[in-house]
Amino acid sequence: MRFVDGSLKLKGRIDSRHSKVVKAKVLLVGRTSGYVAEMDTKLGYLKQQTERDFGHYHFIVESEYDLESDIEVLKNDILDFYLEMDIPGEEQTVRRRFGKTRFLERRNNDAFQLESEEKVISFVPYFTYQAKNPSIQVEVFDRKSFVHLAKEAKYRWIKPKNVKPIWLIGEMPYKAQDNGLTFFKYMQDNHPEIESYYVISSDSPERQNLDGYKNVIDYRSVEHIDITLRAEKIISTHAPSQLYPTKNPDFVRRVAATKVFLQHGVTAGKWIAPVFGKNANDFDADLVMVCSEREKEFFVHDLGYKSEEVAVTGFARFDNLFAEDVIERKNQMFVMPTWRPWLQDPSTFEESDYFMRWMSLLAGDRLSALVNEFGLEVIFCLHPNMQQYTHLFKGSGARVVFQGDVNVQDLIKQSGIMLTDYSSAALDFAFLHKPVVYYQFDAERFPVPHADPLSELPGPVVTTEREVIERIRETYSAGGVMTSEYMNRADRFIANRDRNSSARIYRAIKEFAPASLNKFKMNHDLAETSKRYFKRHRSYSRISQAFYRLIRVTAPLNENVIVFESTLARSFGGNPKAIYDELVRRGDARLKVVVSNRHVRVRDENTIVVKRHSFAFLWYLATAKYWVNDQNFPHYITRRRGGVYVQTWHGTPLKKMFLDQANFFGRDPGYVSRVTKMAAQWNRLVSPNAHTSKSMRSSYGYKGEIFELGYPRNDVLSSPDRDVIADGIRQRLGISKDKYVVLYAPTFRDDKPTKRGRFAFDWPFTPSSFHEALGDDVVLLVRTHNLVSNKVRIPDEIASNVIDVSQYPDIQELFLASDMLITDYSSSFFDYAILDRPVLFFAYDLENYRDSLRGFYLDYEKDLPGPIFEESEDLFDEIQRQVQSPKSSGNVPAEFIELYASFDDGFAASRVVDQLLTD
Repeated sequence: MRFVDGSLKLKGRIDSRHSKVVKAKVLLVGRTSGYVAEMDTKLGYLKQQTERDFGHYHFIVESEYDLESDIEVLKNDILDFYLEMDIPGEEQTVRRRFGKTRFLERRNNDAFQLESEEKVISFVPYFTYQAKNPSIQVEVFDRKSFVHLAKEAKYRWIKPKNVKPIWLIGEMPYKAQDNGLTFFKYMQDNHPEIESYYVISSDSPERQNLDGYKNVIDYRSVEHIDITLRAEKIISTHAPSQLYPTKNPDFVRRVAATKVFLQHGVTAGKWIAPVFGKNANDFDADLVMVCSEREKEFFVHDLGYKSEEVAVTGFARFDNLFAEDVIERKNQMFVMPTWRPWLQDPSTFEESDYFMRWMSLLAGDRLSALVNEFGLEVIFCLHPNMQQYTHLFKGSGARVVFQGDVNVQDLIKQSGIMLTDYSSAALDFAFLHKPVVYYQFDAERFPVPHADPLSELPGPVVTTEREVIERIRETYSAGGVMTSEYMNRADRFIANRDRNSSARIYRAIKEFAPASLNKFKMNHDLAETSKRYFKRHRSYSRISQAFYRLIRVTAPLNENVIVFESTLARSFGGNPKAIYDELVRRGDARLKVVVSNRHVRVRDENTIVVKRHSFAFLWYLATAKYWVNDQNFPHYITRRRGGVYVQTWHGTPLKKMFLDQANFFGRDPGYVSRVTKMAAQWNRLVSPNAHTSKSMRSSYGYKGEIFELGYPRNDVLSSPDRDVIADGIRQRLGISKDKYVVLYAPTFRDDKPTKRGRFAFDWPFTPSSFHEALGDDVVLLVRTHNLVSNKVRIPDEIASNVIDVSQYPDIQELFLASDMLITDYSSSFFDYAILDRPVLFFAYDLENYRDSLRGFYLDYEKDLPGPIFEESEDLFDEIQRQVQSPKSSGNVPAEFIELYASFDDGFAASRVVDQLLTD
């Protein structure tokens, strides 16, 4: 992305796999202003690269647009790039965001300005936090302000001395009705010794909320520029940088104030670490205000803040929330869904599931009947990030309001019940001990939230329109009051119900002393990219192994450290996770080191998470007495004398393993020697049955002790809470209780390698054929083996009925959420048998797998606890039969469970801890 003589130039590559792009164009689309521009686009075919990539198509696209021609119509906005492609076989034009911009390209994009007689427009490139999609921040200045901004950049070392401390306070540039407004008024009324300023756009309708107060300054004015640079504190409800007059990195680096994050909602029901975490790009906060110790846990454990950087003060707006100055209207229902980051394209919003679901509810007969039955008035309010779509809900039957035109806190205090999805405003509502219903029909599209929805949110969580109506009817039939259980849940998220939050915030800010290192905070994007390049360098392996060997012979063995790893650090689950959970449950004070390349949420103060192959990983393996793994540590890791290596493995074997195999498809020449050395480090082997014990000795040459204690990961299958856990998993995946859930868990194929130690997954039937045969009432969960490297492809139109759960860390929880298991040669059925639910075997390549690839320890056609199918049509017929005539028991022979799962009684983890991890 480059700006040249008033024109924007964009160059990128299209990797379309098997789809040939015949025509393409690039659109520049504004998120809020309605601006759309079609760029002049050229499409080029990369023939040589396509041939090298085995026929996967690659194209280059180059676009250009004269932004100067639009200088009079451009407004403050964010512009996103969309690529529209014509592809043979596709009925409609395919539309995608540009994404995955490389690091050096992200670093080498400078701001660009266009000028007219009255204004200057600054275009500041930025990249979305997760997908690194390129976007442009459009900033409109009057000429006087921009000239002043440029002057300040030129003489940046000159800074006038303040007579009084300056605190700059605000929300978003257009907002004044939240914590920022309340705290500013408190400062003006109570602390004249501090010059407190509020920044807001001159044309904002919410500016009237500041009438009568001094030091209200116009956004992007000369005064705003000066105050931002002179401020000692910048205090915001959103990213503090939202209060800066520009996002230009040159200006941002000059801001020296302590940055305070007031928040604009209680952190609980959504995962916000990528946006507001300590190491998040484009977010910088020194001090955070929260409402409870529980919320503080989230910021410390999940978002990476130090304890002293998080203050439990309550929100400033609570000073008004708990004022009894508004009359409650029991029959007023406040509907307030939050926004969706993937719905930023106005052209597709009306086709979205979000729009159709909420319109169906609001305009449907069910809600209309409820309104008539209880005399309800329904008020609907969209999140500010989606207010451009508000007009589309005008015919819904609800009274549609805009934030800014109404005071949201007044509506919260007035209303008798609240319906939302993930909005944090629901906790404000619940703090008043009024009922809330959560309608989370697309929870599977969001990361798992900080708080568990089913056990921690202060209201019922449902996934269907029918359930929404039922919960509202139940609430009003019971008098429209919140139950005591939900009151207790709400109270866990608020420490103070008084009206002194603003005073506590003031004291927290005054007493806070930011660490000097915060001033030199390294750009997280740069740090992560540097680490990634270093690890790829050929010298990294040599240096890291030398480091490990040095620590191993020089540092003492630490008896109070346990290292846990599962699935080669691709996730944290299985037997190691179950053993870890048992130690935490017991309050074990030893340091627990979890090895995971993905984020792991921990609630134990004696737990740390490290990445595989990092220097911290090597340090703890070199010094910890206890190791727990379900696969293997790297081949150069050797157990120390006196060390305990608990190998739990990851399944009762059906297919032959390692030394019992006749051949090694897809493995490099050094595979056998490496694995032999890795297995030689084990000295405690956990087994669920005699068959597994015998197979592990023959396949890995293991001669150490074997402890037949059961598989700890299966404890959850016998848990008294298993139905609650199952409901939670279904809710998280967006599956209603009335659906029949089929879990498909195939193993990998050794003859389909993709790269070292990884393999490809190919559908043995098409997802569409499954859906056509079984219909909307059956949901298929697809869980590929952890050695599969490619992504499961599912057509968008059936995405709610066929769901990829390959990244879900614990397959046992998926077992609980399902009604049936389909597998091929995976060991998963041994565990699933404990539930006595139907198990079907789809062996479409049985002859090749048995006779050429692996072979089996059991007689595949005689010893399995379920019918075998080789054709998808027969498989689908059997699923349909089971759906229509389910059996409550007797699905798995009792003798099979006794033979392979007799120790899986719910207490295996306890036995492992007692016998193997306790001196």
